[in-house]
Amino acid sequence: MPMDKRSTFFYTIWKRLRRNAGAMAGLVFIGVCIFLGIFCYLVIPDATPNADRQIVEIGARKPGFRQLFLKLDKQRKVQRASLITRLLFGAEEDFTFLPISAYQTTQDSMIVSKYVDEGINERQVYAINQLPPAPITSKKFWLGTDKFGRDILSRLVVGIRVSLAVGLITVLISLSIGIVLGAVAGYFGGRIDDGIM
Repeated sequence: MPMDKRSTFFYTIWKRLRRNAGAMAGLVFIGVCIFLGIFCYLVIPDATPNADRQIVEIGARKPGFRQLFLKLDKQRKVQRASLITRLLFGAEEDFTFLPISAYQTTQDSMIVSKYVDEGINERQVYAINQLPPAPITSKKFWLGTDKFGRDILSRLVVGIRVSLAVGLITVLISLSIGIVLGAVAGYFGGRIDDGIM
């Protein structure tokens, strides 16, 4: 006769877990962290490897900071990354991002005020035909930037992988040691069991 599902051990545990609001909130949080850890490079603003797009001119900015950028093609050919590579390691961007404070377009050129520091700008001129399509973009840094101008939110989300990996490795090591010691204590018993316990 098949055992009723409601009387199974796992169903009882799940029922008790569902009644504990703190445990359920923790379970949801861990689930979200695992999802973000797996798909981080597909959801973060800076999807370069290790979220390491450095723009030193905008270093150490407060949360909510917004900056205009001029996209410039890189001098070398950027190799296209497959979806798996992007998912696991991120991908190099096709453009260099130049921080600007203002821009003006003429018939054949774009004049920009390159942002150097607070109150310091440098005028630069670029030929329109050498710029990519839609060369002006604006980026918001929700948690600000670090001293190298890297997006803190992106680096924080990528860091979830490291935190989860450390936790998983710690649990696997302690589980392996616990199983071996428990097996030895149970098999030999007596003084060996007392010593291990």
